[in-house]
Amino acid sequence: MMLLDPTLWMIYLVCCEDEKQAKWILLELPDAILLTTYLVLIGVALFKIANSFNDEYTVKLDEDYLKTQLENQQLQDIIGISCNFDKRYEMNKKEKDNIDKFKQFSIDIENKSSTHSIYVDWDYCALTNLMGRSRRVTRLVPGSTLDLFQIQPFSSIAPKTTLKETITAEDVLKRNESKDSPVALKIEVDKPLLDFNALKTSKKAAEKRRFVRFVEQVDSLEIFLDLALRFIGPTSLIDGDRTQIRCRLELKKLPWKAGLPWNPK
Repeated sequence: MMLLDPTLWMIYLVCCEDEKQAKWILLELPDAILLTTYLVLIGVALFKIANSFNDEYTVKLDEDYLKTQLENQQLQDIIGISCNFDKRYEMNKKEKDNIDKFKQFSIDIENKSSTHSIYVDWDYCALTNLMGRSRRVTRLVPGSTLDLFQIQPFSSIAPKTTLKETITAEDVLKRNESKDSPVALKIEVDKPLLDFNALKTSKKAAEKRRFVRFVEQVDSLEIFLDLALRFIGPTSLIDGDRTQIRCRLELKKLPWKAGLPWNPK
């Protein structure tokens, strides 16, 4: 039988236009090996191309978690909090090409009260990383030349107004070394807020598993923003009544198709 001949491979085609019937094409073994190798290489190339786009995720504020926090402290009618993020971020780009990485975000804090002012004590606010480590929140001020280690002034929110600020974590900042000045004065964000590689290469099996399940779109990841606020009104103490509100930020992995060039960021 021709099918059992070890020196020949057969390919079945159903594309004969003239005779309207199937044909058997005989390939010698070397040709079949070359064809198989070619198809495998194409498959590997396509897999690598798809994998290069498979590195995008979204960040959003967990509204239900925040609502519970405010209701537990009976603050739902006094304060409103929202965060603004880009449509999506990339996590596997080279360190020098971190334009699309998650480096900072803006936050709006609304004072719904008509009788109380709200103070935001930035030095008492914290932002966790993927490993659960807490970091001091830094409010970004354009052209800031402040010492990274000095106390940050609080922000005041008058009744019926909204505070809009851009924030990041202290450990991602550095001084900009300008060629025009021998002294680095301006503060800038130097690296992303989240280190996915640290989670991926962690010595703890549970953290590695979290990363794998995130990449496979099984589970989401989370980080937390703790806001330290003071409420000052007619019956408050002179320094105000301080409270803490925890905001949960949820990270969700996007399918690889989201990274295709024709999908807008």
